[in-house]
Amino acid sequence: MKLQLILPLLTLLPVLPTIAHEDHGTNTDNLVSAIAVVPETKPPIKPKTTVAKSSGAHLSGQGAWTFMANTNLVPVPAEALKAVPGAHGTIITDPERDTVYWGLQGVGWIGFSNNLTQSWVVKGDPKLAEGNLHGAELIKRPKGQLPLVVAADNVKNRVYVSDTSFMDVQTLGYPADSGKYKDGNQFHPTDATWVDPGHFWVTDGYGLGWVAEATTSPLAYTGQIFGGRTMSGTPHGVSYDAKAKELIVSARPEGQLVRWNLRSSAVVKTHNLPSTETNGRKSVPTVCDLELWGDYAVAPCLDGPGGIPGPIYVVNRKKWEIVSIVAPKTELGYPLAQHIHDAALYAHDGRLWLIFTNWNPGGIGAAELVRVTD
Repeated sequence: MKLQLILPLLTLLPVLPTIAHEDHGTNTDNLVSAIAVVPETKPPIKPKTTVAKSSGAHLSGQGAWTFMANTNLVPVPAEALKAVPGAHGTIITDPERDTVYWGLQGVGWIGFSNNLTQSWVVKGDPKLAEGNLHGAELIKRPKGQLPLVVAADNVKNRVYVSDTSFMDVQTLGYPADSGKYKDGNQFHPTDATWVDPGHFWVTDGYGLGWVAEATTSPLAYTGQIFGGRTMSGTPHGVSYDAKAKELIVSARPEGQLVRWNLRSSAVVKTHNLPSTETNGRKSVPTVCDLELWGDYAVAPCLDGPGGIPGPIYVVNRKKWEIVSIVAPKTELGYPLAQHIHDAALYAHDGRLWLIFTNWNPGGIGAAELVRVTD
C-alpha cells in the first residue's frame, strides 16, 4: 500500500450516505449521524502519574483522557529494526499475562512485557513471517488455556488461527463457496474479530470488501457474508460488540463506523467521524479500525480531516461521543507518526497506556494516561 494510492480515494470515493446489505437495500437518513466531540472530566482509571502543563512533557488529548508520551517504552528488538520502516501491522493485548504483541511484516509477532519495557521476537510458526499480520484480535479462553488469536494476512491473502504460543498455526483461505469470488487472488483480508472462541468474522478490506463469518472447528466459512463495495470502498477494520451483538466496520475512505447487527442482519447505525469542508469539498479522517476497551474504544486514522497527520479518536461507545482526540505526531512528539495504522488501550499495573503503530514510515509508540495540573 502506498500513500499515492490512498489519497485519491478521498477524491474518487464519495462519503456514502447509505449502506447496502450485499447488493440490495439502503439505509434511511436517520441511521446516519455525526459523532460529537464531548470531553470527559472523569478518567476511566485513576492515573498514577501527575504532570504539570508547564513541565514540557509531550501531552495530547482533552480532559480526563490526556496522555503523555513515553519514548522509553515498546523498544523494538535489534534483530527486527531493519523491518520497522515497512511496518504495516496490528496490535493485540493480553493484560493478564502482561504482554502486548505487534505484527511486523517480514518478522511475525514481537512481544512486549514488563510494563512495555522489554521485548522479543516470537519464535513461532515460520509462515507468520512470510506475509504481513495486518489486523488481528485476541480472545480469552477458560483457565488453563492460552488465548486464541485470529490474524488477517493481506500479503499472503489468508487468515491464521492459533493460540499465543504461535506454534500450531492453522490457515484459512478465501470464502470460495460464497459466490462472491472468482478465485483467491481477489481476497486480501485486512482484519478479523472474535464473536466467541468458536466463531469469528473476517473483513476483506483490500479485496472485494466482503465481511464473512467463519468457525474454528472446523476451520471454515459458514456462508454468512455481507458488505461488498456498496458498504465501503475499503472496509479496513472489523470489531465485535458482544453486548449489542453488533459488528462495527471501519469504513476507511468514508470516515465512518458502521454498526451491523447480527440478529437483524442489517445496519443499525452509521457514525460519521469529524470532517472538514473547503470550497464545497468534504474531507474525512481515513479511519483504520475501532479497537474496543470496555465501554470505550480507540479509532486510529491514517490521515485526519484536511489531510492533517493521523489522529486517534477515543470514543465513548455508550454515548457514541468522541471524548478525546490524540495527535501522536504533532503533540506527542513522534515525528514519524504521520499515518496511524492501529491503536489499542492497554491497562496493566494500575496504569492505562495508549499504544499505536504508524505506517509509511513504520513505527510503534506508547503514551500513558496522566492527570494534568496547571
